[in-house]
This record gives sequence, structure tokens and C-alpha cells, in this order.
Amino acid sequence: MNEIQSLAMGSLMGFIFKLIGTLVDAQGKAVQSMLEKQNMADSSADKASARVGGVFVRRTIVITILFALVIVPLMMAFNEEGLTILENKSFLFFEWSTWETLSGYVVLSEVRNTLSAIVGFYFGSSQIN
Repeated sequence: MNEIQSLAMGSLMGFIFKLIGTLVDAQGKAVQSMLEKQNMADSSADKASARVGGVFVRRTIVITILFALVIVPLMMAFNEEGLTILENKSFLFFEWSTWETLSGYVVLSEVRNTLSAIVGFYFGSSQIN
């Protein structure tokens, strides 16, 4: 009976050790795969940062949008000149034209939406670090 128990326990221990070895090997391969993926991502990020044009284009867009939404309205607030337009008015059967001077600065909704997207992107990407 001792031989059967020894055989069974030896087989069980051999199975367990082989299973543990296989799991450790699989985990090692998974770690190696993750390291390779990280190395590829790092090299891709290095290549992207080496490209000069993309950074300057993004910075130019941001500076232009901020200029249009911050600097120009501030300059227009201190400018007394305006845009003079011809306005046609009518009442019943009578029509006449008058000149009217408009002052101010038009901020388009597309420009405001772009600024919101830029601010959201920069604040969102800063949360990752």
C-alpha cells in the first residue's frame, strides 16, 4: 500500500510542480510580451516627438484661437471706430436709408467650441500624468 501512496503522491506532486512551472513560464511570456509592447509604444512616442511640424501646428492653432477670443475683444473694447453700414428702413409705403455705425467683435460659435475642445483636451491629458 505504501508503494501505491508513494506513486500517487509522486504523480500528484509531479503534476503540481509541472503546472506551477507552466504557469510561471506563461506569466514570463506574458510579461515579456508586455515589455515588447511597451518598447514599441515608447519608440513610437519618440518618433512622434521627433517630428517638428505637428507640435508647432498645434501650438499655432491654440495661440490663434486664444488670440481671437482674448486679445482681439480686449483691443476692440478700447477702439472707438466701428463699421458703418447702410440700413434700409420702411414703414407702410415709405422707404428710406440711414447710416448706422456698429461697434464690437463677433465671436463665432465654432471658435468657442474649438476653445472648449482645446481646454478639455489639455486638462484631460494632464490628468493622466
